[in-house]
Amino acid sequence: MALMDLAGKAYGVPAYALVGGKFRDTVRCYADTPSLLDPNEMGQRLLERKKRGFTMLKMDVGISLLWDVPGTLVAPPGAREDVSTMHPFTGIQVTPKGVEHLASYVDTVRSIVGYDVAIAADHFGHIALDSCIRIGKALEPFTLAWIEDLIPWQFTDQWRQLTEAVAVPTCTGEDIYLTEGFKPLLDAGAIRVVHPDPATSGGIAETKRLGDYAQERGVAMALHLAASPVATMACVHLAAATENFLALEHHAADVPFWSELVTGLPRPLIQDGFITVPDAPGLGFGDINEELFREHLDQRDPVFFAETGHWDGETAHDRLWS
Repeated sequence: MALMDLAGKAYGVPAYALVGGKFRDTVRCYADTPSLLDPNEMGQRLLERKKRGFTMLKMDVGISLLWDVPGTLVAPPGAREDVSTMHPFTGIQVTPKGVEHLASYVDTVRSIVGYDVAIAADHFGHIALDSCIRIGKALEPFTLAWIEDLIPWQFTDQWRQLTEAVAVPTCTGEDIYLTEGFKPLLDAGAIRVVHPDPATSGGIAETKRLGDYAQERGVAMALHLAASPVATMACVHLAAATENFLALEHHAADVPFWSELVTGLPRPLIQDGFITVPDAPGLGFGDINEELFREHLDQRDPVFFAETGHWDGETAHDRLWS
């Protein structure tokens, strides 16, 4: 992304021109929303985003809503705290009462927000295929934009079974690297929406290649993102240049200073749910607002551009699935 910014500035052209030109002048954003146990509160939160002009929204619908509701889950001891076991192996099952509870939750939200806005659903929890199918079928009446990451992306055949079983678009991809990593899912017709994060899938040009590959197979591409305006603008150029683009994730709908983290762009950057594609060279913004970055450093580690040599010897548990 940084190199595309530099190359665009060197040639005096916007980044989208380096990957074939643009199909659109504005990029649609969808507002993600933190989970709330009360569906009425969630409905009102989403309604407020709709009133701001967002035409697509996302919420969490999964077992996090069920743990304290008796009779909704069958789970082994310690399952609630276990975030390291892959979905097919947790032993967690959603009961008919649990499925009904989730369907009622979405029904309440829809009754508040209405059916003139797209709503996607995420964070279903580490549950196996059978529970995923039962939930997916129960959510069919609510015309969701997609159901996301129900199964680890590596299980292509399980994704195909889920996709064939439910009349709700299925979506995954935020943890996958390079077009080659996505090909098994796309070649098998296992998903309806591909959802890469350009910051980890390979950057602008590689994710554009992925989008073109998905388009040849009749699959739309949405973009996963939780980032500052810097990576957001990289995604805007990518989205502008990708014909089968659907929507770009936005995680900062409740962060008032977010648009001000960079200079040289409209404020607010997202207007009526869309970002205007800039024609300025590179990614199109001026510079980062260092003073504002320093003001909002993570207080657990308030360092601005720290020296990174210590990373060479560090290790971490890197879970390659959501």
